[in-house]
Amino acid sequence: MPSIIYSKKNKHIKFARSLMRKKHRDLTNHFLIEGKKIIEEAISFAANLKMIFISSENINNHEIISILNLCKDREIPIYQIDEWIFKELSETESSQGIVGIIEKAKYDFNSILNKDILKLIVLEEIQDPGNLGTIIRTADACNYNCVALSKGCVDLYNSKTIRATMGSLFHLPIIINVDITDSLNLLKSKDVLTIGSSVTNGVASYNIGFKEKFALVIGNESTGLSEQALDLVDKKVNIPMPGHAESLNASIAAAILMYESIRGN
Repeated sequence: MPSIIYSKKNKHIKFARSLMRKKHRDLTNHFLIEGKKIIEEAISFAANLKMIFISSENINNHEIISILNLCKDREIPIYQIDEWIFKELSETESSQGIVGIIEKAKYDFNSILNKDILKLIVLEEIQDPGNLGTIIRTADACNYNCVALSKGCVDLYNSKTIRATMGSLFHLPIIINVDITDSLNLLKSKDVLTIGSSVTNGVASYNIGFKEKFALVIGNESTGLSEQALDLVDKKVNIPMPGHAESLNASIAAAILMYESIRGN
């Protein structure tokens, strides 16, 4: 049976509430996840789930009971709390009554780059959490090895970003706060072909010519890739737009390029 917490002053509740702020997520290396699907994904893919909180109103939900059984098998602490306390932890309008605390995963960039075949996407200063989450989800769908986020990207552990990943957050390594210049130079030293997205210049997306080891480099929604990044990439690529639109959403552009990369070029 879950342990019952009666007060929002409980240390576990206070810790969970603190993780709603980036400052505390960074200080503690933990973050919140909310919802049945994403918690199931976290458990299935061996994320370091520290504890979960269940609203008393949802304790008898059959899907929640299934998750509780998984947590018991893995000795993950379970806490039941009243709805008025649960609302202090929920960041969704229609809560499913379950929240978890996870320790952030750590990855070694160099070990990923040492693979013989490599599909990588590097993001420079992506600002919208929905875009970031969608790009991660698409990279997962395309079986990419890693997503690297530059300094200045929106927080990976923002609740909106996490929801947009739909669980893909736990399926592949995501490396945060990389220096874009250092990263591109490192990729070059490892014989990784770097391909930068450009609005106006470069080869058409369907004529890129991918190698066994490559990295797509996608820039900020408003300004695109920085001049510094464009000067460093091996190839520039653009997506032909015969219509009247001036540009594409960053996550759409990234998706087009990722699917081109697995199409057989």
